Amino acid sequence: MSFIEIFKEKYFSRKGQKNLAKRNFDKAFYFLQKAVLLNSSAQNLFYLALSLMALQKYNQAEEYFKKVYDEFPENEINALSLAECLLLQKKWDKAIDIYTRLIAVNPTKKKYSEFLNRAKDIVEREKYVKSKMLFNEAQNAIEKKNYDNALQLLTEALELNPDDANIANNIGSIYFSQKKFPEAFSYFEKAVILSPGNKQFRKNFSLAKKNLRK
Repeated sequence: MSFIEIFKEKYFSRKGQKNLAKRNFDKAFYFLQKAVLLNSSAQNLFYLALSLMALQKYNQAEEYFKKVYDEFPENEINALSLAECLLLQKKWDKAIDIYTRLIAVNPTKKKYSEFLNRAKDIVEREKYVKSKMLFNEAQNAIEKKNYDNALQLLTEALELNPDDANIANNIGSIYFSQKKFPEAFSYFEKAVILSPGNKQFRKNFSLAKKNLRK
Protein backbone atom coordinates (compact mmCIF):
# COMPACT_ATOMS: atom_id res chain seq x y z
CA MET A 1 0.00 0.00 0.00
CA SER A 2 1.03 3.59 -0.58
CA PHE A 3 1.55 5.96 2.34
CA ILE A 4 -1.82 7.59 1.64
CA GLU A 5 -3.58 4.21 1.62
CA ILE A 6 -1.89 3.24 4.91
CA PHE A 7 -3.01 6.53 6.46
CA LYS A 8 -6.59 6.05 5.23
CA GLU A 9 -6.74 2.47 6.46
CA LYS A 10 -5.58 3.42 9.95
CA TYR A 11 -8.00 6.36 10.03
CA PHE A 12 -10.98 4.22 8.98
CA SER A 13 -10.01 1.48 11.43
CA ARG A 14 -9.73 3.90 14.37
CA LYS A 15 -13.01 5.61 13.48
CA GLY A 16 -14.74 2.25 13.21
CA GLN A 17 -13.49 1.05 16.59
CA LYS A 18 -14.43 4.33 18.28
CA ASN A 19 -17.95 4.18 16.87
CA LEU A 20 -18.22 0.56 17.93
CA ALA A 21 -17.33 1.53 21.50
CA LYS A 22 -19.94 4.32 21.36
CA ARG A 23 -22.56 1.87 20.07
CA ASN A 24 -22.86 3.73 16.77
CA PHE A 25 -22.95 0.41 14.96
CA ASP A 26 -23.98 1.59 11.50
CA LYS A 27 -21.15 4.13 11.44
CA ALA A 28 -18.74 1.53 12.83
CA PHE A 29 -19.62 -0.86 10.02
CA TYR A 30 -19.26 1.93 7.43
CA PHE A 31 -15.72 2.82 8.50
CA LEU A 32 -14.54 -0.72 9.19
CA GLN A 33 -15.73 -1.90 5.80
CA LYS A 34 -13.62 0.85 4.22
CA ALA A 35 -10.65 -0.23 6.34
CA VAL A 36 -11.01 -3.87 5.24
CA LEU A 37 -11.15 -2.87 1.57
CA LEU A 38 -7.72 -1.28 2.02
CA ASN A 39 -6.25 -3.90 4.34
CA SER A 40 -7.96 -7.18 5.21
CA SER A 41 -5.85 -7.66 8.33
CA ALA A 42 -7.06 -9.96 11.10
CA GLN A 43 -7.73 -6.95 13.30
CA ASN A 44 -9.86 -5.15 10.73
CA LEU A 45 -11.79 -8.32 9.90
CA PHE A 46 -12.42 -8.99 13.59
CA TYR A 47 -13.80 -5.53 14.29
CA LEU A 48 -15.87 -5.59 11.12
CA ALA A 49 -17.37 -8.88 12.31
CA LEU A 50 -18.11 -7.33 15.70
CA SER A 51 -19.97 -4.47 14.05
CA LEU A 52 -22.03 -6.95 12.05
CA MET A 53 -22.77 -8.92 15.23
CA ALA A 54 -23.99 -5.72 16.88
CA LEU A 55 -26.24 -5.12 13.87
CA GLN A 56 -27.54 -8.69 14.29
CA LYS A 57 -26.23 -9.68 10.85
CA TYR A 58 -24.90 -12.94 12.22
CA ASN A 59 -24.39 -14.83 8.98
CA GLN A 60 -22.14 -12.09 7.59
CA ALA A 61 -20.33 -11.72 10.91
CA GLU A 62 -19.62 -15.46 10.93
CA GLU A 63 -17.92 -15.16 7.54
CA TYR A 64 -15.36 -12.65 8.84
CA PHE A 65 -14.81 -14.33 12.21
CA LYS A 66 -14.18 -17.56 10.28
CA LYS A 67 -11.56 -15.92 8.07
CA VAL A 68 -9.63 -14.85 11.15
CA TYR A 69 -10.15 -18.24 12.80
CA ASP A 70 -8.84 -20.14 9.80
CA GLU A 71 -5.62 -18.11 9.90
CA PHE A 72 -5.28 -17.68 13.66
CA PRO A 73 -7.18 -20.49 15.44
CA GLU A 74 -5.19 -19.75 18.62
CA ASN A 75 -6.78 -16.28 18.90
CA GLU A 76 -9.11 -16.89 21.84
CA ILE A 77 -11.14 -13.69 21.60
CA ASN A 78 -11.96 -14.29 17.94
CA ALA A 79 -12.71 -17.98 18.57
CA LEU A 80 -15.10 -17.11 21.41
CA SER A 81 -16.77 -14.47 19.26
CA LEU A 82 -17.18 -16.98 16.44
CA ALA A 83 -18.69 -19.53 18.82
CA GLU A 84 -21.10 -16.90 20.15
CA CYS A 85 -22.07 -15.96 16.61
CA LEU A 86 -22.76 -19.60 15.81
CA LEU A 87 -24.85 -20.02 18.95
CA LEU A 88 -27.01 -17.04 18.07
CA GLN A 89 -27.71 -18.72 14.72
CA LYS A 90 -28.45 -21.98 16.54
CA LYS A 91 -25.60 -23.70 14.73
CA TRP A 92 -25.06 -25.82 17.81
CA ASP A 93 -22.65 -28.43 16.44
CA LYS A 94 -20.30 -25.84 14.98
CA ALA A 95 -20.28 -23.86 18.23
CA ILE A 96 -19.60 -27.05 20.21
CA ASP A 97 -16.66 -27.80 17.93
CA ILE A 98 -15.11 -24.36 18.59
CA TYR A 99 -15.50 -24.69 22.37
CA THR A 100 -14.08 -28.22 22.28
CA ARG A 101 -10.98 -26.97 20.46
CA LEU A 102 -10.59 -24.08 22.90
CA ILE A 103 -10.69 -26.48 25.84
CA ALA A 104 -8.10 -28.73 24.20
CA VAL A 105 -5.67 -25.79 24.05
CA ASN A 106 -6.74 -24.21 27.37
CA PRO A 107 -7.81 -27.11 29.64
CA THR A 108 -7.49 -25.05 32.85
CA LYS A 109 -10.04 -22.39 31.84
CA LYS A 110 -13.26 -23.47 33.53
CA LYS A 111 -15.33 -20.87 31.68
CA TYR A 112 -14.76 -22.67 28.39
CA SER A 113 -16.12 -25.90 29.86
CA GLU A 114 -19.16 -23.97 31.09
CA PHE A 115 -19.69 -22.55 27.60
CA LEU A 116 -19.39 -26.02 26.09
CA ASN A 117 -21.87 -27.54 28.55
CA ARG A 118 -24.35 -24.75 27.82
CA ALA A 119 -24.00 -25.30 24.06
CA LYS A 120 -24.70 -29.00 24.55
CA ASP A 121 -27.70 -28.53 26.86
CA ILE A 122 -30.86 -28.40 24.73
CA VAL A 123 -32.79 -26.26 27.23
CA GLU A 124 -30.02 -23.94 28.42
CA ARG A 125 -28.79 -23.01 24.96
CA GLU A 126 -32.28 -22.02 23.85
CA LYS A 127 -32.73 -19.91 26.99
CA TYR A 128 -29.36 -18.27 26.37
CA VAL A 129 -30.17 -17.33 22.78
CA LYS A 130 -33.59 -16.02 23.81
CA SER A 131 -32.00 -13.86 26.51
CA LYS A 132 -29.60 -12.35 23.97
CA MET A 133 -32.45 -11.54 21.59
CA LEU A 134 -34.39 -9.89 24.41
CA PHE A 135 -31.28 -7.91 25.36
CA ASN A 136 -30.96 -6.61 21.80
CA GLU A 137 -34.63 -5.62 21.79
CA ALA A 138 -34.07 -3.81 25.07
CA GLN A 139 -31.17 -1.84 23.62
CA ASN A 140 -33.42 -0.70 20.78
CA ALA A 141 -36.06 0.33 23.32
CA ILE A 142 -33.46 2.29 25.31
CA GLU A 143 -32.37 4.16 22.18
CA LYS A 144 -36.02 5.12 21.68
CA LYS A 145 -36.18 6.15 25.38
CA ASN A 146 -38.86 3.56 26.03
CA TYR A 147 -37.37 2.64 29.40
CA ASP A 148 -40.34 0.77 30.84
CA ASN A 149 -40.37 -1.59 27.87
CA ALA A 150 -36.59 -1.96 28.07
CA LEU A 151 -36.81 -2.80 31.77
CA GLN A 152 -39.43 -5.46 31.10
CA LEU A 153 -37.32 -7.02 28.35
CA LEU A 154 -34.14 -6.96 30.42
CA THR A 155 -35.85 -8.47 33.44
CA GLU A 156 -37.12 -11.34 31.30
CA ALA A 157 -33.65 -11.75 29.77
CA LEU A 158 -32.06 -11.97 33.23
CA GLU A 159 -34.57 -14.61 34.32
CA LEU A 160 -33.47 -16.71 31.35
CA ASN A 161 -29.77 -16.01 31.87
CA PRO A 162 -29.23 -15.08 35.56
CA ASP A 163 -25.43 -15.19 35.27
CA ASP A 164 -25.20 -12.36 32.74
CA ALA A 165 -23.60 -9.40 34.53
CA ASN A 166 -24.19 -7.09 31.59
CA ILE A 167 -27.95 -7.56 31.74
CA ALA A 168 -27.96 -6.91 35.50
CA ASN A 169 -25.89 -3.76 35.00
CA ASN A 170 -28.26 -2.47 32.33
CA ILE A 171 -31.26 -2.98 34.62
CA GLY A 172 -29.40 -1.13 37.36
CA SER A 173 -28.62 1.72 34.97
CA ILE A 174 -32.30 2.20 34.10
CA TYR A 175 -33.31 2.21 37.76
CA PHE A 176 -30.49 4.64 38.54
CA SER A 177 -31.67 7.02 35.78
CA GLN A 178 -35.13 6.86 37.37
CA LYS A 179 -33.56 7.66 40.78
CA LYS A 180 -34.75 4.33 42.16
CA PHE A 181 -31.51 3.86 44.05
CA PRO A 182 -32.33 0.78 46.17
CA GLU A 183 -33.29 -1.15 43.04
CA ALA A 184 -30.25 0.20 41.16
CA PHE A 185 -27.98 -0.78 44.06
CA SER A 186 -29.37 -4.32 44.09
CA TYR A 187 -28.73 -4.92 40.37
CA PHE A 188 -25.35 -3.19 40.33
CA GLU A 189 -24.35 -5.38 43.26
CA LYS A 190 -25.40 -8.47 41.30
CA ALA A 191 -23.36 -7.30 38.30
CA VAL A 192 -20.26 -6.82 40.48
CA ILE A 193 -20.67 -10.24 42.09
CA LEU A 194 -20.96 -11.85 38.66
CA SER A 195 -18.10 -9.84 37.16
CA PRO A 196 -15.88 -8.48 39.98
CA GLY A 197 -13.12 -7.40 37.60
CA ASN A 198 -15.30 -4.98 35.63
CA LYS A 199 -14.32 -1.41 36.62
CA GLN A 200 -17.48 0.17 35.20
CA PHE A 201 -19.71 -2.19 37.16
CA ARG A 202 -17.82 -1.36 40.38
CA LYS A 203 -18.10 2.37 39.63
CA ASN A 204 -21.87 2.08 39.08
CA PHE A 205 -22.21 0.11 42.31
CA SER A 206 -20.32 2.79 44.26
CA LEU A 207 -22.48 5.58 42.82
CA ALA A 208 -25.68 3.77 43.76
CA LYS A 209 -24.31 3.10 47.25
CA LYS A 210 -23.50 6.80 47.74
CA ASN A 211 -27.00 7.79 46.67
CA LEU A 212 -28.51 5.35 49.17
CA ARG A 213 -26.83 7.29 51.97
CA LYS A 214 -28.31 10.64 50.97
